[in-house]
Amino acid sequence: MSNEEGASHEEQLLSACMMDQSDLVKELLRSPRTLDINHTNGLGYSALHYAARTGSIDCVKLLAGERGINPNLQDRLDMDTPLHKALIHCEESEDALELTKLLLKAGSDPRILNKKLQRPVNLVEPEEEDIRRLLLQATLAFDSQRIKQVDADKGKTEVESDGGSCSSD
Repeated sequence: MSNEEGASHEEQLLSACMMDQSDLVKELLRSPRTLDINHTNGLGYSALHYAARTGSIDCVKLLAGERGINPNLQDRLDMDTPLHKALIHCEESEDALELTKLLLKAGSDPRILNKKLQRPVNLVEPEEEDIRRLLLQATLAFDSQRIKQVDADKGKTEVESDGGSCSSD
């Protein structure tokens, strides 16, 4: 990219989320140009990291609705996901709850540990019972999905090993 072209669409998206500019985010997402929705900067922050960190519910809504969004990217500094960022930086508990709902709906995994070995639930203040309950329910849902997958894989392996041999009389 030459200096004459200015910032790339990805750089503009990061900046728009950093400054809570949902109109610009919407415009960039609707642009006919190809856009890497999971682009990260040198710190490993994606647009979703910045939107969650600034508490931008509108930007998170827009990004979470995009096909191919990865809500589980971890930054390079603290290994935080956007869910970690939303819970660390959000001042308003109602906003934190809404961000948590949006990120979980987008597929955020509440079991991911950051550099300090903290899960998102470890970042929630004790009085924030609604957020804590939501994260614990999501954790149980992820764990039950994993158990079902393991059981399905185990059953598939048993079927393959039972039905894969030929015998001759």
